Amino acid sequence: MDKQAIEKVLIEAVQSTANDDGWSNLAEIGGVLRIKGIKYGKLAKFIAGYPHLLETRIDDTKQPPVVYAKVIEETTPEDE
Repeated sequence: MDKQAIEKVLIEAVQSTANDDGWSNLAEIGGVLRIKGIKYGKLAKFIAGYPHLLETRIDDTKQPPVVYAKVIEETTPEDE
């Protein structure tokens, strides 16, 4: 699978598992990626390879800490 196809699947995985604020638990994203046949090793490291697509945050109030990802929305001149 080429990089563009992986990016498309990654965005779909995040959007399909996102909560109302657009944030998705990495564990849920990983489940979707596995179903779609994407091999990634360490998921947090895999996600970090797409900083132009996704932003991440860590919730350390939970033990173990939970990592979330959100699709970065592209801004257009009308949005500014």
